[in-house]
Amino acid sequence: MEFDSDANEVIFVGLVIEFDEGISMILVGDLGQLPLVNDRPAYDSNRRAKLLWEEFKTMITLDKVFRQDGENIQQQRFHQLLTNLRDANPKIDDWKLLMMRTPITLDVARNNYFDNVVHFFSTNENVHNHNKRMLYSLNHPVAHSLAIRARSVNTIEDCSNDELDLELLINKNSRVMLTSNLWIQVGLVNGVLGYIQKIVYKPGSAPPEPLTYVLVEFDSYSGMPFEDHHPNIIPITPIQRGGTLQLPLRLAWALTIHKSQGLTLSKATIDIGSRERIGLTFVIVSHVKSLEGLRIMPPFTYDHYEKMKNGKQLSKRKAEENRLKFLEDNLM
Repeated sequence: MEFDSDANEVIFVGLVIEFDEGISMILVGDLGQLPLVNDRPAYDSNRRAKLLWEEFKTMITLDKVFRQDGENIQQQRFHQLLTNLRDANPKIDDWKLLMMRTPITLDVARNNYFDNVVHFFSTNENVHNHNKRMLYSLNHPVAHSLAIRARSVNTIEDCSNDELDLELLINKNSRVMLTSNLWIQVGLVNGVLGYIQKIVYKPGSAPPEPLTYVLVEFDSYSGMPFEDHHPNIIPITPIQRGGTLQLPLRLAWALTIHKSQGLTLSKATIDIGSRERIGLTFVIVSHVKSLEGLRIMPPFTYDHYEKMKNGKQLSKRKAEENRLKFLEDNLM
């Protein structure tokens, strides 16, 4: 079987459970990916999630690589590096290979290749600081969009979901990410990137009144053009989620490594931070198509890299993977 996996070893697992009514539930995922922030994997939970998880008795491994396709020597070496990363099996040669992708070791032309790419950090604070610095470097007026209740434009409601931010600062040429699935068929999906081209208010209104819409030029959009001469530019209006109204956008010069999950990146600059968590480096490196599309800034020591094998959850994850492998080997 084939699936979009992240390395060349056993990565994605499919678990199947069939209910009495003949309805099946299929879970597809990778235990090597990061769990939700401040959460634990289902197999290590004390809640009902673990009981449901243990009801799954059918396991199928999906191991064909699509994201890092290609069978040349460089890609094969990258596949092996990813496998070692996923298994928290640090190798000095892998670390040396990664350190060849730092600003110090790349020449000027290769460093310029990474201008304006998304920069991934391990913390929200670093993401906020980088986005704010880039925002004001554009030297355009900044619009301040506050989340509001759908029925009252004067009441700010706390936004606790991932789709809508409490506050959004944007200006012309801001790099943004769509945070909601608006029109899947034409590429307007959660995670697609674009640039703000125009900010529009109602006639006669101005800040701090709510925005009417913004025009965004998306990297990938295949629907009908809003403007014939700019086929990728379309209007994005505020949407309502849980009684809250806000633009489904987020500044995206920088994102957290957690937010990289689900993205396929041609190139990215990454900062893995001062604390190596199991899965952190693997997640972001594995979402880049090739080693040539990776820049690491700043460099990190091998001692820092080696700490991945000391993750508290590593032994639990490997024990669960062994259990799932046993299920697959004994599949009738």
